[in-house]
Amino acid sequence: MSTMSTTNGTTAAAHGTNGPAAPAPGGDAARWPVPLPADATLGVWAPSSPAPVLFPRRFARGLDALRRRGHTVVLGDSCRSAQGPGTRPPEALAEELHTLLAKTDGVIAAVGGWTLTPVLPHLDFDAIGRAAKPLVGYSDLTSLVNLVPHRSGLVAFHGPMVVSEWGEADGPWEPTESEFDQVLGAQHHWTERTVATAGEWSDENLFWDREDDRRRQGNSGGQQPRVLRTGEASGPLWGGSLVVLGLLLGTPLWPEPAPGSLLFLEADGMAPDELWARLEQFRLAGVLDRAAGVIMSRIANPHSTSSGYAGYDEVLLRCLPGDMPVAAGLPLGHADPMVTLPVGGRAQLSCQAPTTAPRLRLLRPGPTP
Repeated sequence: MSTMSTTNGTTAAAHGTNGPAAPAPGGDAARWPVPLPADATLGVWAPSSPAPVLFPRRFARGLDALRRRGHTVVLGDSCRSAQGPGTRPPEALAEELHTLLAKTDGVIAAVGGWTLTPVLPHLDFDAIGRAAKPLVGYSDLTSLVNLVPHRSGLVAFHGPMVVSEWGEADGPWEPTESEFDQVLGAQHHWTERTVATAGEWSDENLFWDREDDRRRQGNSGGQQPRVLRTGEASGPLWGGSLVVLGLLLGTPLWPEPAPGSLLFLEADGMAPDELWARLEQFRLAGVLDRAAGVIMSRIANPHSTSSGYAGYDEVLLRCLPGDMPVAAGLPLGHADPMVTLPVGGRAQLSCQAPTTAPRLRLLRPGPTP
């Protein structure tokens, strides 16, 4: 997510009551949900932590930012609750999501955290697919936004959440809001568009409801979008938090990427040695062999190993097969701004030369005649 400390985490896993469904037919892209109208009613769901209760000022700012866009906001009971290690019992949280999807135009997560995993076995992925509504989140929600296309055949969205991004002082960063609107808004009828990746950014940590009365400033340096290996590739998008995805690997809950997927990987506060370990886990499990190309996020709050080594790009290239395009430094989360990516939707990665910025284009089916 973005700005904080204790509730700014990751997690995940999921089975689903309807068993281990197959990926989208033919391993191809999932179908897009119904886009959000300009005056959309948005449900807000908090399965991952009680941050809305713990940080009410920031949560209220996020809700106000959505309302200023013309949205009506419907809060799930989880946004008002803090029980045990989470917000509500897992069964209740699952039913809450089903209800919000039935009553609203789409659902956006309040925040990440660590307690989504116990909820996932209680979700009805067939019902989620039939609802055909957008689901938005990242970090702890990584598991869900990958499982929805895998089990429901429906695109879900790795994108900004209420507390972490929409709750920023003075509102969300303009590129965060613009990318969200371009990808999800019904008024935009593109079939191809280039993701905005350049510009000012920040991974400054401001403790929520104590220090976050101003916009985040400054960053860890460098990390502009860059080509690490040239080439072009296209395929369905798959990925998110490396920590969350690693929790699922080797379990019945693993949302296996389709062969030829574009993998986007997001890391927060990792040193290069931890990044190496997590990528090596994926390499040994054959996950990276299923990729047509790889996109690495900016590393929010990076730090060197105990020996002083800071070669993130070298570690990434060491683990990846040598015949695929590789880009790094894209704004995928846990720093501001962040883009919204359609998980399960098709995209194209173009890495022309090490001296030029990579280009990521989203591909959406046109209207049916």
